[in-house]
Amino acid sequence: MTEQPQEQSPEGQAAAYAAMVEQSRNTATVAPYAISDDLRPTIDELDLWENVAELRDQGYTVIKDVAPPELFDQLREVIHTLAEESAMKGKGASMLLGRDPVVDQVATLPKVLAIAEASIGQGMRASQFVGSILHKGDGHLNLHADANWLPAPFPEHNCVLTFCMPCEGMTDEGGTTRVVPGSNSLRRHITQEEMENSEHVPIEVEKGSVAVWDGAVWHSGGIRTIPGTRTVLHATYQRMYVQPIDDYTYLLEDEEYVKNASEELLGLIGAGLFYGTATLDHGVDLQKFFSSTIKAKK
Repeated sequence: MTEQPQEQSPEGQAAAYAAMVEQSRNTATVAPYAISDDLRPTIDELDLWENVAELRDQGYTVIKDVAPPELFDQLREVIHTLAEESAMKGKGASMLLGRDPVVDQVATLPKVLAIAEASIGQGMRASQFVGSILHKGDGHLNLHADANWLPAPFPEHNCVLTFCMPCEGMTDEGGTTRVVPGSNSLRRHITQEEMENSEHVPIEVEKGSVAVWDGAVWHSGGIRTIPGTRTVLHATYQRMYVQPIDDYTYLLEDEEYVKNASEELLGLIGAGLFYGTATLDHGVDLQKFFSSTIKAKK
């Protein structure tokens, strides 16, 4: 028989709150591209140090063997099904988080969350989950940085991270993303002249792996020149203080969804953050406030 957790006494709650306040005061901010002591064992276990270095130095990396290929087959079916129901007429679908368990599972894969935390810290938010489907002749080249609503220079701490999760893998002729390696170090938007003259390379990805790039690196979509489809989940995560593109907090009102969601997924949709917790009767939720201040520094 599983023991039910006992409620803390008022004294216990006060002690826990005081400990959290003290921890918040004494938590030092992790430097840009540094890995917190909390995260190091996970990076070791998942063998992601090379990916961490590539993301820092080149602005992008390919993470191998993120999930079994069969999971990406399921993801492909979900994207195509939802795309047929969307106004995009089979080309794609938006606001995918929370609409199918497969999307939620992919959003919280261990290697995905580990690299996301390494780049944009604890307390990250799910910003945008969009499915896209390219056919032969589809695609376009338009170099840009995903942090394109932030003023330059971009913060030294990366604020936006995008995972490109291809259900069939991605090749150059298949319309894969192209990137200008190292452009993230400039921490600014690309100029018109640079759009026309910058050398960019394709990011090729085997099925079961994913590509990921930070918000400062210049990149563009590719053009598909072969038959078939390129089906991709574009999953964007953002640092806690950056406003997400899509608001998934509506999922927190669904008691059944919250009951069955993982702690990681609830974190992505903002369950533990203090934003919006003040009312006319009281100020912000201070427990959530201090918890957020701790996560924001790591």
